[in-house]
Amino acid sequence: MNLCCSHINRWSRFWRLAVLLSHALLHSADAGYCTPTPGSCWPSRNSFSAWLATLSSSARVYTPDTTPELFLSEATSMNLLKSNFPGLIVVPGTEADLRSALYFASKNRIRVVARCSGHDFNGRSNGRGVMLIKTELLNWTLYDDKTQAISFGSGAMHADIYSALVPYNRVYVGGQSKTVCPAGCLAGGCHGLLSRQYGLGIDSILEIRFALFNGTVITLNRTRNADLFHAYLGAGQNSFGVAVSFKAQTYPAPPAIVMFDALFDATADNTPGNLLSNFFLNATWFDEMPRELAGNINYEFGSVKVKFVYTGTDYEGTFRKLQSLLESPFTRHVTDPEVFSNMYEVALNLYPPVTDIWARKYITSGFLPQDQDVLDTISSVIVENNPYMWMWFVFGGAVPEHAGIGSVPTGMRNAMYEVLFGSQWFDPHEDRDRVESMEPYLSGLYALAPTSYSNEFTSWGAYNNVSDWKTRFFSDYDKLLTVKKKYDPCNLMTAKFAVGSDQPTAVCSCAPKG
Repeated sequence: MNLCCSHINRWSRFWRLAVLLSHALLHSADAGYCTPTPGSCWPSRNSFSAWLATLSSSARVYTPDTTPELFLSEATSMNLLKSNFPGLIVVPGTEADLRSALYFASKNRIRVVARCSGHDFNGRSNGRGVMLIKTELLNWTLYDDKTQAISFGSGAMHADIYSALVPYNRVYVGGQSKTVCPAGCLAGGCHGLLSRQYGLGIDSILEIRFALFNGTVITLNRTRNADLFHAYLGAGQNSFGVAVSFKAQTYPAPPAIVMFDALFDATADNTPGNLLSNFFLNATWFDEMPRELAGNINYEFGSVKVKFVYTGTDYEGTFRKLQSLLESPFTRHVTDPEVFSNMYEVALNLYPPVTDIWARKYITSGFLPQDQDVLDTISSVIVENNPYMWMWFVFGGAVPEHAGIGSVPTGMRNAMYEVLFGSQWFDPHEDRDRVESMEPYLSGLYALAPTSYSNEFTSWGAYNNVSDWKTRFFSDYDKLLTVKKKYDPCNLMTAKFAVGSDQPTAVCSCAPKG
């Protein structure tokens, strides 16, 4: 077992965080947990040494007193507004390593947080003084030609799964970003370019191999431990345990995938309405678009950039339906279509090759119903105010009727769009101004959209501290809490705005003897 990795180059943006590390670990987390603070119940060095000896040679463990710089780089969150620091970091090399880590944590009342890619803007994939388990080495895929299902480890990213399915001419319903892990995406429902055709990502999951707080591994599906299966898929943000692996249904791949960009003005001279009210937030127009058409819309200072992705076969018919938009007075430029042979190529080209993720992020969202009055109101708010931020629609429309496993917010069932107000910046001196600039839009958005996608909702300080999070993020919180208490009776695994975070934490040490 390697306690320290080989040396890596220093990351220039981390040096300013180094001074925070020593201070962060001096402050205790919830009183029920053991944390690496003076007088706490944190395990002794001898206890740690005995546990480390149980891990495989491929496992890695980082602590702040061994290689501080490596620890800092591994601990830093995706969102620097949520820069909590764990007490130790464990990278399991095998499932046995994961089970051992969970057993050790539960025995010593250490809060556990699991992370793969860490795309959680609420900071649920990190925590102060926790054992941070990074699943990146549990990365494998296996396709079963007989059942046409794919199994993958909780450390796999979407790019890994899309790539593995190329030889079999199949597709998996996952998120758009190649660097996002399905394990985290599925915990919030998971929507992407194929959701208009096949529903949410959770609708295609057949089975989960799942590790409970004490290292016990169980199987979840629609008949075995079905209550936890339904709860994790949509409400599983570090609340119930740690997913080890998944099995998912796949679908026939389209013969080709067409992608092109278009640039529009939000308003046009002598033209009634605006781009959003006439097209993208027009329920009648949208309903006429084929379900194989999806994409992203970014609004910024009156300019609208749209990326269209088409996964069907009626190319001529689809472009005919788009002509009223592409030849409208709002249109500035339309690129020539690019043709890709599979979803893996699309994922590689959908975003820039290198994305600088180390930034402050403030993102808030709401699901809009197919109600034209609501859509018109949102159109007016956006166009009239030109918010100083980027805003992203998931151009996905209403998902099919079969979509939906109990714990995903009810609003996702009839949502036409997910609307996000957000911003990204680096300079900490801008924090207050940037966050304040978004506050005027929140009350209006929340009034129109009583449900939101929990993984893309961010609070910071006194701003946007969501009081109705139980109903906004979850369709039946009381039912989810019952499942939580059944599988994690001591509430050893919790996260902000997640199931169980309103309950007393670490009320006992529930690790089995032996």
